[in-house]
Amino acid sequence: MRSDIAIPAALATLLCCGPHIVLGACNFAKTTINTSPGFNIVVSDNYKILNDTTANIAYGLYCDSQPTNIDGVERWFKVPVDSVGTRIPIASGFLEALGQRAKLAAADYPANLTNICIDKSKVKTLDGSGTGVNVVFSNNASSDGSKSVRLPSNDSLTPLQRAEWIKFVAAFFNLEEQASKLFDSISAAYTCHQGNMQYLKSAPHAYWVEYTDSPTTYQIITSAYQKNLLASAGATNTSTDGLVDNTNVAAFQAAVKDADFVFDQTQLKKYGQRITEWYSDFGYKDPQNQGVSFLTQRNIWRMDKYTSTTGVSNYPEFAYVRPDLVLQDLISVLEPTYNKTHVLRWLFRLGGTTEDTTEISSSNYDCAKPWMSVVDKCTARKDFHGGDVDEEASSSGSNNGDKEDNDNEGGNHGSSNSGRAGKIAGGVIGALAVVGLAIVATHYYNRHKRRARARALSETAFGGESIGLHSTRR
Repeated sequence: MRSDIAIPAALATLLCCGPHIVLGACNFAKTTINTSPGFNIVVSDNYKILNDTTANIAYGLYCDSQPTNIDGVERWFKVPVDSVGTRIPIASGFLEALGQRAKLAAADYPANLTNICIDKSKVKTLDGSGTGVNVVFSNNASSDGSKSVRLPSNDSLTPLQRAEWIKFVAAFFNLEEQASKLFDSISAAYTCHQGNMQYLKSAPHAYWVEYTDSPTTYQIITSAYQKNLLASAGATNTSTDGLVDNTNVAAFQAAVKDADFVFDQTQLKKYGQRITEWYSDFGYKDPQNQGVSFLTQRNIWRMDKYTSTTGVSNYPEFAYVRPDLVLQDLISVLEPTYNKTHVLRWLFRLGGTTEDTTEISSSNYDCAKPWMSVVDKCTARKDFHGGDVDEEASSSGSNNGDKEDNDNEGGNHGSSNSGRAGKIAGGVIGALAVVGLAIVATHYYNRHKRRARARALSETAFGGESIGLHSTRR
């Protein structure tokens, strides 16, 4: 292919969907995009074009001489780049997973970087023009002029869609093949664990929530990211589009009263008293006597257990890159007998007795062998139906755990009547009295089991530690 001929749009579209690997004069690798994450990559002999289809901007990458006759490309970068700036935490996580942490030369707030493997004393503060770096990854396509490259910053993408942007970042280092292999492993693990949660006898009810004070709102989060995570972990709930009126605290409380677990991303500020702050924010004056399972059993969870020494949450930096690990955290909370050896990384039980977070250190993150780039295999299984913690205490310790009884006749996993708090299905109309009594007795027995299980969960060693998905403590 001659380098002095522009590629028509139609041909570029064909190139984007061709064979898995195509090499040209620059030895650029052709990468398949799997999840419709909002970008595509078009590869030619001596350049590649990264199309951010969400922001409608195209970035050109070249290895030798910048092409001069390619229409529609707003910014050009010579690759591989050797110095990077970041205004968005996930960029640092992508660099870590790709083994390129040493290329991080500037950030908007260097002190807020949570990666212990980066020497923050050598990371400069970005000046708004990209001085001293080749590219600046940001949530704003124009934050640093011609050096700016946008990465997604909201939760409109599913966990795997967001993680696939590692291929986009990898293109600036010519590491597309490495990124593809890593993402394929992450995707396979995520999908495997997700599949293993589809055989639960009774799905737990869980909601993702957030309170804001300016303006005052009480939100049930139904963005693609949170919604997909909960569903993949086997949870269900009765809210598909959030609240009609998110300024009404009574409406919020009514909507989540069937919850067995609540996952919170409120920007809590009163460290050491955050559970009290949470109750106050959401209007619970006597939480232990509300008759609501997640309150009684203190099953309120957050995602900022893993922090820097200054209390900055690691979640936005590492967790978005590794959705397979986040999913395993969620499953370990909802179904603790699924994998008893899993150690929670980001999930923290706000309803616990303490608010101790886990500081990132050499004892839990090895810079020489970083777990960010290592994916454990998952074994597909159809035999896990949910385990009872109270029964588990007397079991032999099998990884499968004891099977949990189903609260709903017929095993309707998605029913709004399912859950661990003892929700009772409607009576059987026209049934004989003795049958009806038997059914009622069975439901009360199951309710006792579920409450015992939730109580046992509240006494396990998940222990108190704490998010806002984007919170920082300064």
